[in-house]
This record gives sequence, structure tokens and C-alpha cells, in this order.
Amino acid sequence: MTQPNLMSDRSTRILRTAGWSIAALLLIAPAIAMQFDHTGVNWTASDFIFAGVVFALIGGLFELAARASRNISYRAAVVAAVASGFLQLWITLAVGIIGSEDNPANWTYIAVVLTALSVSAVAIGNPRALSRAMAVMAGLQLLFCALHLVDGHFTAVIDLFFTSLWIMSSRLFKRAADQTTG
Repeated sequence: MTQPNLMSDRSTRILRTAGWSIAALLLIAPAIAMQFDHTGVNWTASDFIFAGVVFALIGGLFELAARASRNISYRAAVVAAVASGFLQLWITLAVGIIGSEDNPANWTYIAVVLTALSVSAVAIGNPRALSRAMAVMAGLQLLFCALHLVDGHFTAVIDLFFTSLWIMSSRLFKRAADQTTG
């Protein structure tokens, strides 16, 4: 019998298969769309390579999380953190959150993602440390939001969205730590 806060092996297999399948479909979708002239989709080989690498990295992070803990809260925390990092990176590199992707202020979003990767690598497997790290990420996101506003860039809505993902991740990691110790 499985404990209510732990994911079964069967559920893990199903989610892993679904995750990799979704990544493959997302990679195939632009190739299919490019077959129709009216779609406006025009990916180059480098676009497909970049997307493939990003999806592989995200999938790899989810695989690491699945191996690090069977705790549902832990895994959900990883999903929230990876979603925040992925969306910031993808939007920044694709079109830019502040103006175009060439605006140097967009580097703040890349800095958040790199910081998140760094602190997560140090704290991996320790949900209490990861909870603190994600709280720090929320603080860093808010700091950059304030700097953007001072600089005349009104990014508060998207910055608060990313901050909420970091906070959600932090709370879920804390729940996982409490379930592990209590």
C-alpha cells in the first residue's frame, strides 16, 4: 500500500511517458505547421535544435526530481520551479519580456534562471534547503521587478506571475520537508 503523499511507481511511469510524449509533440508541431504556407511558422534547423535541447534539459530535470523523491509535493515543487525558469528563459530568448529580445534589461530574467539553477544544484535532494532557495528566488524576482519599474519598464504583472511560481515552489518544498520529517 502506498502512502497518500507518495507517488506510485505506476503513476510515475505514466507521467514520465506523457511528459516525454508532450515534448516530442511540441517539437513536431512546428514542423507540421511549416507544411502550410498560411501559418507563418518558419523554424530553422537551429530553432529545432535549440527547442530539442531545452526540452531535453527540462525532461532531465523532471527525471532527476522523480529519482530524488517520490513525494508528490516535492515533485509538484519541481514542476513550479522549472515552469518559472523555463517560461522566463523561453520568452526572454524568443521575443524579450522587456522590449525586444535584444534589450539588455532582459538579462535580469536570465540571471534569475541561472541563479535558480545554481542554488538548486547545491540544495538538490534537500526539500527544506530547496524551500529556502525558492523563497530567495521569489525575493530576487521582486527585486528585479522593482528595478524594472524604476527604469520605466512596467513588467509587474509578469514579474508577479513568476514570483508566485517561486513562492508556490517554496511552499511545496516546505510541505515535502514537513511530510518527510513529521
